[in-house]
Amino acid sequence: MPKVNHEYVIRKKSSIIEAALSVCKVKPLYEITMKDIINASGLSQGGIYRYYSDLDEILVAVINQSNSNVEYTQEIDAIIDNSNSPKETIENLFTFLGEYIKENLSTVGKIQFELTIIFANNPERQKKMLSNITENESGQYLIERLFSTIHEGISNGSFKPVVSLEDLFPFIMTSIDGIVRDVVLQKCYGMFQNEEKQLDEIRLMDTLCKSVLLFLGSK
Repeated sequence: MPKVNHEYVIRKKSSIIEAALSVCKVKPLYEITMKDIINASGLSQGGIYRYYSDLDEILVAVINQSNSNVEYTQEIDAIIDNSNSPKETIENLFTFLGEYIKENLSTVGKIQFELTIIFANNPERQKKMLSNITENESGQYLIERLFSTIHEGISNGSFKPVVSLEDLFPFIMTSIDGIVRDVVLQKCYGMFQNEEKQLDEIRLMDTLCKSVLLFLGSK
C-alpha cells in the first residue's frame, strides 16, 4: 500500500466522521452499525477499517468532535466579558444556551441524550468509550461559568439566595437535562405530538432563567 501523508489521513478521518454524523441525525446512536457508516461514507469496508478499528472508535471521534467547539467557549467568554452585571450574565447565558440547543438539537443534543441510554444499558461499553473521550462536553464549560457567576453575584451582594446553592445547582442541572431530553424526544423522535404546542427550547430556558434569578433573590 502506498504511503499517504498526515493531511490525507486527517481528511479521510474527517470525511468518515461527517458520514457518521449524518447517520446520527436520522438513526439512534445505539442502533447505528458499521454498515450504516460505510454506506454513508461511500468507502469500502476495508477503507473504513484502515482508519478506525471498530464502531465505538468512530462514535468516540464523533463525540470528541462535537464536544470540541472553540467557537462555543469563545462566545461564552464574550457574553461574560460584555455583560454589565451577574444578573445580565446569567440572562445572556441562558439565552445563548436555548439558541445553541435549537441550532444543534439533531447533532449534539441528540448524541448526548442517546449516550446516556447506551451507558445505562452497557457499563462495560461506557467504561471503554469514556476512557477514549478526550474532550470535555462543551455544555460543561457553560455550567462552570454560570456557577462561577452565581458565586460572584453572591460575593458582591447582587444576589441574596432564598435557597441553598447545594439545592440550587442540582436544580439547574436537572432542569437543563430535562429540557434537552424532552425537546429531543419531541423533535427527533416524534413523541408528545398530541401536545397543543411544540416545545420551545428558547422559551423554556428563559423560564428557567427567571426561576433561577428568583431563587437567587435577584432584584
